[in-house]
Amino acid sequence: MTWLITLVAGFAGVPRPMAGIIAWAVIALAVSDTALSVYELIKHKGADEVRAKIEKENTDAIYKGIDARMSLDECIDAGGVYDFGRQPCGAATLGPR
Repeated sequence: MTWLITLVAGFAGVPRPMAGIIAWAVIALAVSDTALSVYELIKHKGADEVRAKIEKENTDAIYKGIDARMSLDECIDAGGVYDFGRQPCGAATLGPR
């Protein structure tokens, strides 16, 4: 560390105590920049994983909706009554609804 302080003092033409402050500030800046870069990398990786999971769930929900609509249409075409709570097709009613 003393060689770095001596180098900064000689290069910048400042006293050794000021050179020590500058050297520690540069080290602190480099460490904080590295930590911030790692944090951003982890954050974006996590966000991508969550985004992919949500997109998969949305796609699955779309397909389930399409299947439910088709089964509803098929049930009505067959003359049955669709039960939205359990989602099966019941027998046709004999009287008015």
